[in-house]
Amino acid sequence: MGDTQRIIIPYRPRNWATQFHNCGKRWIVLVLHRRAGKTVACINHLIRDAIKIQGAKFAYIAPTYKQAKSVAWDYLKQFSRPIPGIKINESELRIDYPNGSRITLYGADNPDSLRGIALWGVVFDEYSQQPSNIFSEIIRPALADHQGYAIWIGTPKGKNEFWRLYEGLDYEGKKRDDLDKWLRLLLTVDQTDTIKPNELEDARKSMTEEEFLQEWYCSFEASIKGAYYSREVAEARRSGRIGIVPYDPILPVHTFWDLGISDYTTIGFFQLTGNEKRMIDYYENHGQGLNHYTKIVKEKPYTYGSHNFPHDVEVRELGSGKSRKEIL
Repeated sequence: MGDTQRIIIPYRPRNWATQFHNCGKRWIVLVLHRRAGKTVACINHLIRDAIKIQGAKFAYIAPTYKQAKSVAWDYLKQFSRPIPGIKINESELRIDYPNGSRITLYGADNPDSLRGIALWGVVFDEYSQQPSNIFSEIIRPALADHQGYAIWIGTPKGKNEFWRLYEGLDYEGKKRDDLDKWLRLLLTVDQTDTIKPNELEDARKSMTEEEFLQEWYCSFEASIKGAYYSREVAEARRSGRIGIVPYDPILPVHTFWDLGISDYTTIGFFQLTGNEKRMIDYYENHGQGLNHYTKIVKEKPYTYGSHNFPHDVEVRELGSGKSRKEIL
C-alpha cells in the first residue's frame, strides 16, 4: 500500500480479541458465546492481512452461501471502505484490494466452489454446522503453497468436529503433537463482559437450561440428549474446575474403572493433593479383553496407589472360571 500511507479501519478489538490478533499461531479455534463479536473480529483479521500481504487470497466460509452474505458481507464492506482503491463485487461477494489481494465469502453448502484455489488464510464460521471433511479434503491442500492459516469459530452444538479441534485431538482421537502451533480459546459470557447482566437474565427466561448453557456458557455437553451430568460438567467448566493440571511424579496415581465389553470400558487416573481430586488422565475402549487394559495401565509412567473397580469385577468368566478381579 506504500510505505508512507497509513490506513485506519474503524475497528476496535474487544478485550478477548487482542490475544487472538497477536498470537501468531497458524491454527486457531475460538469457542465463544453468542454476540461475543467473533465474526467481526475474524473479518478484520482477514482485512488486516489482505492489506499487509500483496497478492494474497483469503476466504470466509459460512455453513451456507446465504448465511455468508447475511452474516459477514455487510461487515466486510463496512470495514474495507476506508481503504482507497478497493473494488466491491456484489455478485461474487468479493472485495479486491489495490495491492492485488482479495477476500471472498463462500458457503460450505457448495464445497466444489472452493476446489483448486490457493489461500493464504481462511475463516470457518459456525464450523459445527459444516461438513467435517471440508477442511481436510478441500481447504488444507489450498493452504499448503503459502503455509496459510485457518481459524475456526463458533458456539458449541454438541461434540462434533468443532469440539475435536478445540480439544486438540487428531482424527484418531489422540492428542495432537503440534499443539504449540495452535491457539485454542473458550470464553463464556462471564469472561468477555460483552453482555449486560440484566439482558442475560432476561434471555434466560425464554430459554431452556440446556440452550442457555450452550449459547452463553459454551457447553459442548448441554445439547447431547440423554447425556449424564451434562449440567454438572457445564457448571464445572464455567467455574474453572476443568483445565490443565500438573502430574506430580511424587504422588501415587489411583485408577477408577468401569468395565464393559459390548459397551465401553473406561479408566480414570487420579491424584490426590490436599482437598483436591485431580483427574490427570483418561482412557476408554470397547471390544477388548482385560489384558489390553492392563497393558495400557502398565505402560503409563505412573507409580500406582490403588485400582478401584465396580462390583461386577467379582463376576466369573465362563471360559476360565476365574473372576475378573483374579484375572486383573
